[in-house]
Amino acid sequence: MQKKFLVTAEWDGEAGVWVATSDDIPGLVTEAGSLDELLKRVLAVAPELLEDNAHLLADDNFDAQLIDMCIVSTLRVDGQHAH
Repeated sequence: MQKKFLVTAEWDGEAGVWVATSDDIPGLVTEAGSLDELLKRVLAVAPELLEDNAHLLADDNFDAQLIDMCIVSTLRVDGQHAH
């Protein structure tokens, strides 16, 4: 059975970057100016973090994984997306 890891990407308007975090991947915090770049960063660091922090996971027995990325966008009152 494949294990899924949820990564949340949120826009930080003050810093002008997308920030990715995850409760499922211990230590994952990365940022980038675009969603494409953020995805590349997540895919680059996630395998290392999972290996390095396997002892922190409830089930450290994983072979192939799926990473689900949830993108959070702020919706203004006028109905336009902030980013």
